[in-house]
Order: sequence, then C-alpha cells, then structure tokens
Amino acid sequence: MNKVSIKDIESNIGFEIENQLLRDSIESSNLIYDNIKDKDYEDYILNYIKVLSNDLVRAGKDRSIQWEDGWLENFQLFQKSGQFTDLIPKYHTKNNIAKINGKIVKTHSEYFDYYLNSFFVDSILLKYTDQYEKIFDFGCGTGYHLFRLERYNPSKQYFGLDWTKASQSIIDSYSKHQNKTNIKGINFNYFDPDYSINIKDSLIYTVASLEQIGENHDKFIDFILEKKPGLCINFEPIEEVLDEDNLIDYLTIKYFNKRNYLKNYLTKLQSLEKEGKAEILTVKRLNYGSKFI
Repeated sequence: MNKVSIKDIESNIGFEIENQLLRDSIESSNLIYDNIKDKDYEDYILNYIKVLSNDLVRAGKDRSIQWEDGWLENFQLFQKSGQFTDLIPKYHTKNNIAKINGKIVKTHSEYFDYYLNSFFVDSILLKYTDQYEKIFDFGCGTGYHLFRLERYNPSKQYFGLDWTKASQSIIDSYSKHQNKTNIKGINFNYFDPDYSINIKDSLIYTVASLEQIGENHDKFIDFILEKKPGLCINFEPIEEVLDEDNLIDYLTIKYFNKRNYLKNYLTKLQSLEKEGKAEILTVKRLNYGSKFI
C-alpha cells in the first residue's frame, strides 16, 4: 500500500508548500491507496467504455434546479449536524478509484477524493492569498473550498458566488455557526453575470465550476475582462492539455464531451493573450483526479 505524501503534491505543483498547517494536514491525512493493475485495470477500462456507451447527464444552464436541490440537501444536513463533512459534495464519495502521479489507484481512505483534491487546491491558492485582501470563489457550491481557505488565512475577506440560493444559505449558516464576519455569499450566474459585483484587483478562482458551462464561457470571460481582477486561477477539466494518443486521456476527452464539460476555454484565453487582452501566467496539468477525470 502507498500513502499520499507532501512530496506527491509538491512534485506535481512544482514548488514547496510553505504553509505549516497545510503540511501538517497532508502528513496526518493518512490517504492510503494501491496502484491497480492486471485484471483490476482491465475492469476499470471496460467500465469506462461501458459508461461512455450510455446516456450521461449533460452539464448546462438547464441543470440549475438539480444543483439547487443538491446543495439544499447539504444545507439541511449541516443545519442538523454542524459538521464540516456534511458540506462535502457527495460526488467526492461515489467511487474508490482515483488518479495520482498519473496512475490509476484504488483508494482505502474515507473522503480520499475530497482530501486529495483539497490538498492541491489549497497548496496553490495559499501561494497567492497573502497578496490580496479580497478573495472570490466563483461557483462555490457549498463553500467548502472557501471555508478551508479562510481557516488558513482569517485576516482576508472571502466571497462565495453561486447561482443557487442554497449556496448563500449555507454560507450564512456556516458564518453564524463559526462566528465569522469575513465570509459572504453572493448570487452569481455564469450565464448572466452581475456587473455590479466589484472584483477589481482581487484574487478570484474556480474549482470544477466552469466545468458546468460547456462552450458558453464568453459572457464570464467578458465579465472578467471588464472587472479586472488581480489574478484568476482555474482548477478545471481542460481538454487542451490532454493527449489523444494516450488511452486514459482519450477516454477522458470522450467523457468531457459526453458530459458537455468546459470546452475551448484555454483556446479562447490564448487567443485573447495574442490580442493583448489577457496574460496567461501558467498552464499546468496536475497529475491527479477522480475516476473519470
């Protein structure tokens, strides 16, 4: 068996994690896994192909009701328990297959997918949060990334933006439960951006939320161009960084398309950079993921 280490995270992000609290969290997480091989690998590939042959739920603007219902369920659970784990989206617990260091693995730890994802997200965001007074999480859902980030750096102002009303209810409930005054929920729709929101010179980020808008990212990009944040970080499924000549990458691209996930976003940003309208600081593939991504 193997255990996720700080080295696993640092070798993929390309820099040393300086935050001691995060280092301690990674060290104590006890995320255990085995590399899958032989028959298990064949079963994984076969299952992937079978999934791709079926009709899959497609992302898009018509799914707002489903997301409202999903976050409302988390809100009701949190209202009863007050436990952070009830804010973790249920898609993080659906499978015991993940990817790390470019390998497919079978996991043996509760919430493995969630914790692995959070270590990558936190390590990168924490590299930049000291430079900004205001931090905006677009498509924040239950706010779980935002709440973790605030724990590491409670001196900043945090804003969670989402198109569901349940999201703002969760953030309000969490803030009251934790006696926080520096976390606020804001209603925001990628398909119809609210230009009254001021993000100028702030840090903004997305984590698998632009994923849900397919090719309809022009309105959000126009919003960003006009509102001029200081830095934008996207943790998203980006087809352009995958290799069609690699079996797993090929299947993943097919999965992206089947689900109508984010498409041509990086290509659009690259065209804007050529026009002098945007600057891309880095594009990096992080060699970890969930069962299908």
